[in-house]
Amino acid sequence: MPRQIPNYLRVHREEPPVGQPNTQEAYPGLTQISHAMQSLTGFGLALREERSPNKGQRMSQQHVNQGSKSARIELHAHTAETVAIDDAGTLENIGSLAGGLEFLLAEIDRLRVAVRQRDAELATHVPVISCPTVDHLADRLEAALASAVEVTGATAAGLYVLDDATSQLKLRASFNLPETRHLSPARPLEGSLADLEALAGSAVVLEDTKLLPHWHCPEDVPSAACVPVATSSTPLGTLWVFVDHTRNFTDRDTNLLEIIAGKIAVDLERDQLISERRSAQKLARQRNQIADRQKSQLPNVKPLVEGWDVSAWTQQGSDLGGDFHDWAVIEDGKLAIFVGDAIDENFDAVMTSTSLATAVKANCRIAHNAEVMLDRVNRTFWAASAGDHFASLAYSIFDPMLGTMEAGSCGHIQGFAFKQNSVRPLWSNSQPLGSGPEVTPELATALLQPGEAMALLSSGLIETLRALDGKNWKTKFCDLVVRHLDLPTERILRAVQERLNRGSESISLDKTLVLVKRKEEN
Repeated sequence: MPRQIPNYLRVHREEPPVGQPNTQEAYPGLTQISHAMQSLTGFGLALREERSPNKGQRMSQQHVNQGSKSARIELHAHTAETVAIDDAGTLENIGSLAGGLEFLLAEIDRLRVAVRQRDAELATHVPVISCPTVDHLADRLEAALASAVEVTGATAAGLYVLDDATSQLKLRASFNLPETRHLSPARPLEGSLADLEALAGSAVVLEDTKLLPHWHCPEDVPSAACVPVATSSTPLGTLWVFVDHTRNFTDRDTNLLEIIAGKIAVDLERDQLISERRSAQKLARQRNQIADRQKSQLPNVKPLVEGWDVSAWTQQGSDLGGDFHDWAVIEDGKLAIFVGDAIDENFDAVMTSTSLATAVKANCRIAHNAEVMLDRVNRTFWAASAGDHFASLAYSIFDPMLGTMEAGSCGHIQGFAFKQNSVRPLWSNSQPLGSGPEVTPELATALLQPGEAMALLSSGLIETLRALDGKNWKTKFCDLVVRHLDLPTERILRAVQERLNRGSESISLDKTLVLVKRKEEN
């Protein structure tokens, strides 16, 4: 009858050699200090560790944070002459030395706990604790490794997690391994045959690691087993259990290890998902704060210019957008009004529109006409851009006394002058700002009589009107304004908004409309 092949990879030999596992002191160098002190004073140092009843945990996190000692240093006299020493000062100094060593060991333990927790967090690429109300991920991983050791009768266990490049394996959690293992560099995945075989989906059992060094067991132990740690779609790393004597692993052992590895994968994925959710919530809060800041930067008080009525409305297509409007009273009491439209999306649109608005504000008091203004702003915008950001800008200057208007535009902002018996576009589309070190703006002038008005529309509002009214959007928009031209600009603006709201489809585009009207003389 053929021999049944187990469902895991077994590597062994029939006559394993007998070997003793290497041991490592908990605090390297303490033995050397004890021998030196014994030679000098006759007193030796003995370490009495105070372990927590929790598996694999020397002391609680609270115990560590409070600076409590995790180990006690005891002084032992090795000769009768030593006991006869009656120099109280010498004995007191020796005792103080032992007490100082205790606090040094406590600090070492505190740092080890911190490294252990950071390693567990890095297993999910989480920089901070995502849910402090539950057990730390390091404690949950260590408890799972302790269970793996208990159910298989092993000696120690370690969780090795792949890096982002899937080229290295780093120890991120351990049970009964020396604390200094977390300080060791990552193992290269290339050449680690046992880990590669496990990541391919097979459990690997090394009954005798001495005979098969090319399988690269992470620890110098006689026997070990390795199982994959993976989600349904992503390999995360490997789970190793180590034994301090040569032994076999049964099918039951490997099955239990795979179940524990599955639980570890769930824990890692859970904390990663929690972290991603918290990051998404933080990003949403930041977006809301930026959107609120963007809205607050729009002017909410009309310019105080006698004889003129100004109303404006800006609505972003989403939380963040690139449209803005503003105004300022410049030299000789003239009124400057401008509309900007960043040709970007989301955060890029916010940054572009903010820098554009800042450049306009900085230059509006020194630029004497619209052409100079657009040239100055374009040079500033071009110098600060990497060449991949563009924006539209319309800038107009009104003389309240004469009723004259001079304006210019770069990009796709449309302007209309509403006269008593006619309506005319102010300019055609042109090159946007940022398209080169020099631009040629479209310029226009007009004389507004009492009761006449001017309108500025951003490209998003134009596209919205075109989607609602088709090719005749200009005619229908101008007819709507003319029908309400005898009303204040706020009423005209409200009529346009009502027309947009009656649209059958919702169009998420940034929209800006500015209306400037010369008031009727009383």
